[in-house]
Amino acid sequence: MEVTEVSNMVSSYGKDIYNFCRQLTRNKAEADELYQDTFLKAIELCHKIDKENNPKSFLLSIALRLWKNRRRKIAWRNRIAAMESYRDESDYESYPMGLARSPEEELLEKEKTELVVQSVKSLRKEYQSVVYLYYAAEMSLKEIGIILHLPEGTIKSRLYKARNELRKRIGG
Repeated sequence: MEVTEVSNMVSSYGKDIYNFCRQLTRNKAEADELYQDTFLKAIELCHKIDKENNPKSFLLSIALRLWKNRRRKIAWRNRIAAMESYRDESDYESYPMGLARSPEEELLEKEKTELVVQSVKSLRKEYQSVVYLYYAAEMSLKEIGIILHLPEGTIKSRLYKARNELRKRIGG
């Protein structure tokens, strides 16, 4: 793949990659930075991208790897010298807009969505990423396995355990 073809990937997959970055970071500024870094890394690795073999998965795995590396660095720094966190509260909106509903219905839908979002946030990190990739990014178990570098059986197991945890927390 050529460097010029990365711009085509931005227009094709940019929205999905950005939403994934927002989901991971829960912060607009960090998501913007992760999104940019993902495509910069994609330009560096453009020779490894196979446009016939799901480039979206490759981009998602780049974003996930960059995010994990950042979290690891932050954790290491905090171990060495405790630092004050400057993270903002999440401004991520995960509920659909523009639907014609009564104010009561909108409030109930917003509360339900917030309950689900908070429940997913409270899951272990390895469950969160599987749930997001499966439901929000609508990826197959095989694709998730490729992104996370795990066997498909492990992905199935984590998704099963995450669903059970969510059922317990939400009730249903």
